Parts: sequence; structure tokens; C-alpha cells
Amino acid sequence: MNVDVSVIDNKSYIEVDRITKNGKTFVFLVNSINKTDFIIRKLLAEDGDIYYVGLDSNEEFDLALMYFTKKHEDILADDGKEG
Repeated sequence: MNVDVSVIDNKSYIEVDRITKNGKTFVFLVNSINKTDFIIRKLLAEDGDIYYVGLDSNEEFDLALMYFTKKHEDILADDGKEG
């Protein structure tokens, strides 16, 4: 299994998912030490390089989070259930 790790603001983040909608690719990352620290970024391709960039607004954050929760609704619905 390959794991993509990026350093952002001097913290290591693991990429847990990518979702492309309406021409934008959202990247979902979680801190490798503190699992409650997560961030969402967009990918920007420029001059042959690819960069993480911040989201444009709180509304874009909410939209990206909605895409993630819809994609993973089965897993999220199971979270917290006792087995």
C-alpha cells in the first residue's frame, strides 16, 4: 500500500482521499500524529507542477466536506456502532 505524506506548516499529513467534482480536485489530509487534525486542500496544476492550495471560502469547505461524507456515507454510518 502506498501512502502519500506531505508536510504542510511543518506538520506531516497523510492523504486519505481525492475527489474531483466540477473540474476541481479536493484533497483530504489528516495529521500523521493527531488524527483529529484534518485539512482539505485543492490541487492546482501550474507550469507542469502540482500544488496544494487553500479553499476559496467556508462554502467551498462545506461543499468539499459534503462530497467526502456522501462518498463515504457507508463507512461513516458504521462509525460508532458497537459490533
